[in-house]
Amino acid sequence: MKKEPLFVALSNQKGGVGKSTLTVLLASYFHYCIGKNVLVVDCDYPQHSIRIMREWDVKNVEKNARLQGLLVEQFGDTGRKAYNILSSTPQQAKKAAYDFIDRSDIGYDMVLVDLPGTVNTTGVFQSIINMDYVFTPVTQERMVMQSSMTFVLAIREYLNCHKEVPLQGIYMFWNKMDKRVSKELYNAYMTILRSLNLPVLDTTLPRAERYNKDAGQNGQIFRSTLFSPSAALLKGSNLDLLAGEIEKITGL
Repeated sequence: MKKEPLFVALSNQKGGVGKSTLTVLLASYFHYCIGKNVLVVDCDYPQHSIRIMREWDVKNVEKNARLQGLLVEQFGDTGRKAYNILSSTPQQAKKAAYDFIDRSDIGYDMVLVDLPGTVNTTGVFQSIINMDYVFTPVTQERMVMQSSMTFVLAIREYLNCHKEVPLQGIYMFWNKMDKRVSKELYNAYMTILRSLNLPVLDTTLPRAERYNKDAGQNGQIFRSTLFSPSAALLKGSNLDLLAGEIEKITGL
């Protein structure tokens, strides 16, 4: 009997906070670096940006001998094939994942779900409460914070009234942290979040150019569905720290 995979979603009702990018980075880190069996379900209709990123990655490898060599080397070192990416609507996310897993010989550790940037999209709310855990990236922009707090508070209120749903917790974490932004602003937001008893991860992710380094560029690779984040760029990115916190919280 196959083990039950952990369902984790990155979700926020505000767009532009980095959900899809972080879904790819975490999937690649857990799958290629840590050796977890990861399945990704791309529910970000209609763009399905992660599926498109995979198609773009494959095309780049096909026409680039250097990338082909890197892919062969990675497989030789890890024995890890590329993780699968499914396209789905939000309401069908778990069904699509289970249908795929039931046909697979692999026992999956984690299913990462990328949801649309608005909770009003059909099926998003239902999909959220049927995850095991939800992680919500936030930035220091005022509109993002207001929207994010409203979103997390609404989910928490629902959980308090519906103990039977699968969702065990929703956690916020800081993304795209700009060192030029006042530390006082960050401290003020943290004071508000603590007063509302909203859980926030210790890890903060910096705003950095490395998050845009993909397989189409020369040099080191950070964001890719086919490659692990390079060790040089992983250092100081805090991605490994974020993954470690997620592992600890979820018991992955």
